Amino acid sequence: MSLVKRYRFGREAIFFLVNLLTNQIAPTTERNKAIHPTLQVLISLNFFATGSVLESDANIHGIHRSTVSRIIHRVSQALCGHKSQLIKLPRTDTETAAEFQDFYRIAGFPRVVGAVDGTHVCLHGCPLGLNEYVYTNRKGRSSINVQLACNAKFQIINVVARWPGSTHDSRILQNSRLYRKYNNGELKGTILGDSGYPLMTCLMTPILNPQTPEEQAYNNAQCKTRSIIEQVNGQLKNKFRCLLGHGLQIRPNRACSITLIKKIECKRFRQPAADDNEDYHMIDDNMEGENNRERGDAAAIAVRAQIVQSFVV
Repeated sequence: MSLVKRYRFGREAIFFLVNLLTNQIAPTTERNKAIHPTLQVLISLNFFATGSVLESDANIHGIHRSTVSRIIHRVSQALCGHKSQLIKLPRTDTETAAEFQDFYRIAGFPRVVGAVDGTHVCLHGCPLGLNEYVYTNRKGRSSINVQLACNAKFQIINVVARWPGSTHDSRILQNSRLYRKYNNGELKGTILGDSGYPLMTCLMTPILNPQTPEEQAYNNAQCKTRSIIEQVNGQLKNKFRCLLGHGLQIRPNRACSITLIKKIECKRFRQPAADDNEDYHMIDDNMEGENNRERGDAAAIAVRAQIVQSFVV
C-alpha cells in the first residue's frame, strides 16, 4: 500500500510534519524502546486517515493499543500548538483586497473575505458522563459542532472545534475570534453563510423568499460563492476517514484536538475537479421550515439591499 493511501500524505509532507513536531514529541530518553518521532507521526496519520480502531493501528505498527492512544494524543497536542502559525485571517489591506478579487471572480459577489459553515464530527462509544445530552445534535447523534471558515483558494482561515453538537452554528460564530475581530474593526469586508446564521453587517445570508430577478441573482451568486466551504468540508472528511461514519471513539476533549489538527494539516487545498462541484441552484436545507425565519438588524438589511442592487439583471 502506498504512503498516500495509508497516511493521506506523500513523503515530502510527512517529513515536513516530522521536522515541525520533533522538538515536542521526541523522547527524552532511549530507555524502554522509545518510539522515534517519525514513527509517532506515521502512527497518528494512519489513525486519522483510516478511521480505524486503535487495535488496528497498533497491529500495523507492532505496538500496544495504549501506546497508540498516548502517541495520538501527544502528536495532536503538538500540532495544536502550531495553529496560530498555520491558520491565519487576512491581516493587511493588501491581503484583504486580494481576497475580494479572488471571491469576486467566482460569481461576482463583492467584498467577500471568507465563507463560514459548521460541520458535525460524531462521537461513538466514548464516555460523555452527565453532560451527554449537550452533545446530542438535531439528528439525535452525539457529536461536536465544528466551525470552519475558508478563503477562495480553499485555505482554512479560521477553526473553532470546542462546542458540543447541540450548539447552534450562530452561537458558535458569535463567540468566535472571527466575530470579535469584525466587531473590533480589525477585519474588513463580509463573510458568507447559509440561512442558519442571522443576517449581520459582516455576514451575508441568502434571501429566503426572493421576489425580484435581482434578489434571485443575489441568491445564486451567494450560493455559488459559499459552496467553497461545503467543498472544503467534504474534502476534509474524504481525506481523513476518522471524521466520517460513526465518528471518533475517544473523549470529547481529545476529539476536539484531533478535529482541530485535521484542519491545520489540510489548511491548503487545491481546487477540486469539476465533477466534485455541487449543484449551486440546489435549495438550501436551512431555508425550509417555519422555524428558520430571516433575522437581521436594519443596518445588515441595508447592506444586503445595497449588494442586491449591484446584481442588475
